[in-house]
Amino acid sequence: MALTEMVVLIQALVQGIMVGVMYGLMGLGITMVFAITRLLNFSHGDFMALAMYVCLLLYQQLGLDPYASSGLVAALFVPMGGLVFALLFKRVLRAHILMVIQLTLGLVFIIENGLLLGFGADYRSIPTVLTAKKVHIGPLILRAPHLAAFVIGSALALALFWTLKYTDLGRAIRAISQNVEGAKVVGLNVERVQLIVFSGAIGLLGLVGPLLVPMITMTPFMGLHLTLFSFIVFVMGGVGNFLGTMLAGLVLGIAESLGQLYIGGNLGLVVPYGVFVLVLLVRPAGLLGAKQ
Repeated sequence: MALTEMVVLIQALVQGIMVGVMYGLMGLGITMVFAITRLLNFSHGDFMALAMYVCLLLYQQLGLDPYASSGLVAALFVPMGGLVFALLFKRVLRAHILMVIQLTLGLVFIIENGLLLGFGADYRSIPTVLTAKKVHIGPLILRAPHLAAFVIGSALALALFWTLKYTDLGRAIRAISQNVEGAKVVGLNVERVQLIVFSGAIGLLGLVGPLLVPMITMTPFMGLHLTLFSFIVFVMGGVGNFLGTMLAGLVLGIAESLGQLYIGGNLGLVVPYGVFVLVLLVRPAGLLGAKQ
């Protein structure tokens, strides 16, 4: 392989890893909620889309760069997530799965049509201070938005894993994910932990959304696509497995990048889905899922 081809391949792999971290965080929100509630939130991607449009609103009204407004959006989404859980999700914790699907799909229609009414159906993008910038590392040329998303996303992922492993909250989350009734017997306030985790998962979307703004063209109806990809990451990593979710995000990010490099066009975008199907054929429980 020629040196130039090797550099192009390495650059594609690096870009795939950088994007894969964001995919992992997208799936991690679903994993966190499912682990302690056994609920699947089909409006997951629409909350992320809502976060992006909140960034657009802050840019239009206050001139805030998405990187500057990301912390504010996340801070707004945490209490919003708590409110959504208390008013809606808490009521269906023991309901039939069809009730949960109906509820979350109802949220999809509310959010998407709300965005359509408020912002119109046009494609939108938000300029940032990093949009046109590139970073040169030896022969590699990296887009600054991808690098920023990778650095912030990696730090956030490490903070989440540290919280899960070394804090009382993390131990409570792991206990509830393994046995809800057992957690109640030993005195854990299960509903309080569920509220905290659901709020944190929505807050996570409020942070990930702004980081993806420079990489995605926004439409009011993009939420379902984001939800689908998040579910793919969630299932491929191993249902309920936090580390597996991040690993699946990295694998899919690399697959997408290599697909665009060697195939290109719409056919190249199919590669991550093909990898997902292949993984499930070989390991039906997911990359790090427990064998049944």
